[in-house]
Amino acid sequence: MKRHSVLIVDDNAIDLMVHSRALKRSGRFDTVDTAQSGKEALALLQDHAANRLQDPEQFPVLLMLLDINMPVMNGFDFLERLKEIGLTDDPRFIVMLTSSSADTDRQKALSNARVADYLVKPFSTTDAHAIADKLDSWEDSPPGS
Repeated sequence: MKRHSVLIVDDNAIDLMVHSRALKRSGRFDTVDTAQSGKEALALLQDHAANRLQDPEQFPVLLMLLDINMPVMNGFDFLERLKEIGLTDDPRFIVMLTSSSADTDRQKALSNARVADYLVKPFSTTDAHAIADKLDSWEDSPPGS
């Protein structure tokens, strides 16, 4: 069973704690990092990408759990910023994790090529296992398949 790295981006400290705990309890994630804003997440990803240039053995942030409704920079704005600054490898697999069950938000999120899934909070250990299974099968699939 593979283990993965994840970055959770959510402005709610309690949600960050609950989601981190679920991911860690699953035993399927090597690293669980958190950011309380899109701006903080962008800085972490840029630092990580720069560090990987110096040390290619560092593995990328493979999974991001991204909240939609955040002040200053919401999840959709964050996705646009990622595109603008050219971070195409980190993260490789984005899951919108939000309290919004609105079909318009779901459709908008899933229309973005970088968004692999859309989940409504709360996030559980069962969800963590399901996402890890998807990551495993995604990594095992040849590109374009």
